[in-house]
Amino acid sequence: MMRGKKDMSKEQYIEFPEEYTRRELNTRYREILLKDTTSRLLRKYFNAMANLYGIIPLHKAKEIIFSLSPKLVTEDEFLAFAEIARHECEDYYILGGDELYTDAKHIKPLDREIIDVTLIGDSIDLFMETKRSQQDKPYYVPDKKHLLEYDDPFYCEDTPEKHKLRTFLKERCNLSDEREAAVFEEFLFGVRSIAVQLSDVLGHLEKLGVRLKSQRDVERFTALYSAFHNTTRMPCNRGYTPDEMMQMTPPEERLKSVSLGPNIRKFLQTGEMDIEDFHKQILTMELPSEAIRFDLLKQLADIKPPVTQPEKQKKVGRNDPCPCGSGKKYKRCCGK
Repeated sequence: MMRGKKDMSKEQYIEFPEEYTRRELNTRYREILLKDTTSRLLRKYFNAMANLYGIIPLHKAKEIIFSLSPKLVTEDEFLAFAEIARHECEDYYILGGDELYTDAKHIKPLDREIIDVTLIGDSIDLFMETKRSQQDKPYYVPDKKHLLEYDDPFYCEDTPEKHKLRTFLKERCNLSDEREAAVFEEFLFGVRSIAVQLSDVLGHLEKLGVRLKSQRDVERFTALYSAFHNTTRMPCNRGYTPDEMMQMTPPEERLKSVSLGPNIRKFLQTGEMDIEDFHKQILTMELPSEAIRFDLLKQLADIKPPVTQPEKQKKVGRNDPCPCGSGKKYKRCCGK
C-alpha cells in the first residue's frame, strides 16, 4: 500500500510515514544490529497486537513483549525497531496523535500507537469509535504462544459457540467446506468490528447468496451468531470477549436497563420472531437483576403482534363433494 498524505477534513489530516523499499528496510535493520529472527518475532508481535487489540500504544506493547520475551531486546532496540517498522508495509500503522490530527502537539515515540489498518479508511471515525469504546478497559494478555496466533488476521479461538455456528452454516445452509470457510471469515471480520450490527450480518448473508430456509432458521442463526459474538475476543474490549467484560463488571455497575433494540422490535412486529417464544426466553434467561427482566417484559408487552387475516372460506358449489367428508354431493348432504 502506498503511504502519503490523506486529507480527510479540516480536523483530520493523516501524514503517513514514507514507505521504505525492502532493501532500505533491511539496511536500516542491520544498522541497529538486530538478528533477522528477532526482527521477525517483533513484527509478529506487532501484527498480532494490531489484530487482537486494534489499537495499542507502543509503551503498552513494549510492556507486554518484555513480560513475554524478557531477553528479546533492550528498550533502545525496541524503539529503534518501532521507528523503522513505521516505514514498513504491514497490516498495521504506527502513528502518533500529531500525525492523525492537524492540531495535536508533538508526542513522544512511545506514545505512538500500533493501529490495525482496517480502522483507518476514508475517515478515522471507526478508529475513534473503537478508541472511545476501549477507554478504561484492561488489556487481555495471553501467553506468548496464544498471542502470536493472532499474527494470522483470521485466527479465532476454538469455542463451542464457534463450532455450533460453523456446523449450522454447513448443514442448514448446504455450504461446502470451502464456501463455509469463506463465509465464516466474513463473519469473523464483522463480529470484531464495533460498526457491524446483527441486521448488517443478516443483510450480508443475502448478498453472499446464503439463504436461510425458514423463520426458525433465522431465529436459530440469530441465537448462534449472538452467542459467537459474545464469546469472541474483540479490539473494542482490548482483547476481552463481551461475556468476560460482563463478568468483570461489578453487578452494581452493570446496565440498569436493556433495550430490545430496533431490529428485534421489527422482527417481533412482523412476526419473523415469535412473541410467545421470546416471552419465555426473557422469563428464563440469566439477567443482572429482576428489574431488568420486568423492564424487558414491559417493552415486550408494548409491541403489537402481527395481525393475521382470517382465511376466506371457499364457496362450495351445489354439485361439489360435501366438505363434511360424507362422499355425497353438497346439495344432497349439508346443502339441503
